[in-house]
Amino acid sequence: MPSITSHTFTTTTSQKPYTYLTAGPTTGPLVIFLHGWPAIALTWKPQLLSLSSLGFYCVAPDMPGYGGTWTSSDPADFALEKIVPDLLELLDSLGRKRAVWVGHDWGCGPLWALASHHPEVCRAMVGISVPYRTLELGLPALLELIDRGLYPENEYPYGQWDYQVFYEQEPKALDRQFESNLPVHLKLVYGRGNAVAGKSPARTAVVTKHKGWFGGPGAPVPDFPLEKTVLDQEMLDALVESAKKKGWHGATAWYLNHAANRKYTLEKSANDGVLKMPVLFVHTEYDAVCQTVYNPRLMQEMRKKCENLTEFVIKAGHWGALECPEEVNSGIVDWIRKDVKEWWPGPELKSRL
Repeated sequence: MPSITSHTFTTTTSQKPYTYLTAGPTTGPLVIFLHGWPAIALTWKPQLLSLSSLGFYCVAPDMPGYGGTWTSSDPADFALEKIVPDLLELLDSLGRKRAVWVGHDWGCGPLWALASHHPEVCRAMVGISVPYRTLELGLPALLELIDRGLYPENEYPYGQWDYQVFYEQEPKALDRQFESNLPVHLKLVYGRGNAVAGKSPARTAVVTKHKGWFGGPGAPVPDFPLEKTVLDQEMLDALVESAKKKGWHGATAWYLNHAANRKYTLEKSANDGVLKMPVLFVHTEYDAVCQTVYNPRLMQEMRKKCENLTEFVIKAGHWGALECPEEVNSGIVDWIRKDVKEWWPGPELKSRL
């Protein structure tokens, strides 16, 4: 049975501490997993255990603001242009030159930034839920992609991205709300998906109206049973501990750099943002926010900019890698065997360095 171990390293340039989890043989082909909001490295547990059992060397860092990794009271520290160099240092500290990178949610921000700015370290890329050329282009780009059939402008001016507008308006209010009852709020965030939610307006579309998540501060909030979430007790406890230790401001700060991220993406991407490496995208059909199955406009730029793109759909909500781990894991493995053949575990490592 594979085991997961924890490690630390400190960046030489910024002197920032990171914690990361590993599983599998250190000589295996490297796969690095980047989590998003409001997660920690441990939320990749099903992938770490599964892929490491096949001989992959799996690495999952706690991203900035979470777990044992650094946080900051300055939101500008969470801009993609500042985080990407840290990930390059992590790769170097592992003694490797390239990896297959996997990202989900806000982890897709640095994932796609690595692909477009440093293709030399990217053997192949896997994005879950969040397509290329969306989030990293900032809030203005997201607002242009709203499905106005589902979100009439007079009722939902900011569509499903309304919550990101409220982050910019009152970030500290959201910090206070989540910190007021971490276990209950985290279980609500990590609820399982359903077919109705995938075709309905998201609860994120009324956050400015309610002045907060879940109906706003003071609204009655149900205490979900754990079995209605995608979490196990170990993950929930670790998520709560992380948020208590770090506070919620780091999670919020990722949403406060839209202009900087857009400038970084548009002005500094290599090859005009065209990705030549193999790219896999996993659609989460029941995702109420990233509705890539029912709103193909979200995929237009990705399909234009990726020369070697593979896609598949899972019937899960936003947390597809936790809700349907077998499908996600087997899909990634089958794709590697087909499109990234030399990354399959074996005795020869030279081609992977």
